[in-house]
Amino acid sequence: MEISILIPVAAAFLAAVLTLMTGFGLATILTPVFLIFYDVKIAILIVAVVHLLNNLLKLSLFSRHVSMDILKRFGVLTLLGAFIGAFFQGTMDSSLVKILLGISLVFLGLKEATGFGEKLRLPQKIDFIGGFLSGLLGGFVGNQGAIRSAYLLNYNISKEAFVATAAIIASVVDVTRIPVYIYNNQDILTNNTFLLIITTASAFAGTFAGKGLLKKISIKTFKTYVAATIIIIGALLTLQIM
Repeated sequence: MEISILIPVAAAFLAAVLTLMTGFGLATILTPVFLIFYDVKIAILIVAVVHLLNNLLKLSLFSRHVSMDILKRFGVLTLLGAFIGAFFQGTMDSSLVKILLGISLVFLGLKEATGFGEKLRLPQKIDFIGGFLSGLLGGFVGNQGAIRSAYLLNYNISKEAFVATAAIIASVVDVTRIPVYIYNNQDILTNNTFLLIITTASAFAGTFAGKGLLKKISIKTFKTYVAATIIIIGALLTLQIM
């Protein structure tokens, strides 16, 4: 197997294992790897489709744990934000957006990691802001997952509910943005079918492995891991490394 396929496939497996618990990160890890070997348009579209299919798998594994209450709070505005973000993707400089997002994520992650999050919870009445921003950033700069997970940490829900609810919200964003990408780049999927299939299969294998790991950790460890990942992503965005 060519190295241009082997490395992205291996990265898909590892990313799926590591990011099952965070509710985000697969695209964040995979996109830079794909960019080493492929054109940016190919990388964005292939990773987006793998991201969607893998989230649908997670949803099928944890569907009975979906929090409908949280989903209703995020739903429509996430869809609207994703469409607007995808429409303007590629036409605006995203540098400032990423810096502001990064700073926000560092704050939100530290709030949870230090235990201060138990004392200071974001009012649930402003969830619609998180839903809109999550979708907007997903369509625009592809980093919606971290802010979505930061908002989900605001709820006292089980690990499984966290994963399932994050997966369905992410799928809504993907279903909105992918048709826009395909319309603008209609031949990419047909010319890279094998790459798409094998990368998706690898991500699926990683998700099943991650599910086994999820069962073995406590809710406290789970939240700490998510918060730490949010801080890292926020720092990387702030420093313009991502």
